[in-house]
Amino acid sequence: MNRTLLILTAVSLSGCMSVTDFRSGLGGFTGGNRATSVTPAVAPAMPAPVTPVMTAKERLVSAIEGQGCELNKDNVGVILTNATITREELLQLTPQLQTEGRVAVSGSGAIRVISSQCT
Repeated sequence: MNRTLLILTAVSLSGCMSVTDFRSGLGGFTGGNRATSVTPAVAPAMPAPVTPVMTAKERLVSAIEGQGCELNKDNVGVILTNATITREELLQLTPQLQTEGRVAVSGSGAIRVISSQCT
């Protein structure tokens, strides 16, 4: 009798214990033919855009080009701000740019850029 009671208890408990498969609600593989199962599309990861880093000389030339190709006493403040350089850096960079043939310095202290944008 104990054996019969044990079997009946085990059978009745096994009917109450079922495992729910939640994979279908999560978009996972639920069985069947993999070729016909629907898998959500995932967009490929896009690489972050690379922002080129400009040197102080490049920033200075670009800022001068943006102000009509010439740095003079009237626009020096705007150019220094746009190039994010100080007056001391301007004094260091000008001879370097002149040696490279990228700027010409006039007797009045104006600096003219020599580039394809400034003719």
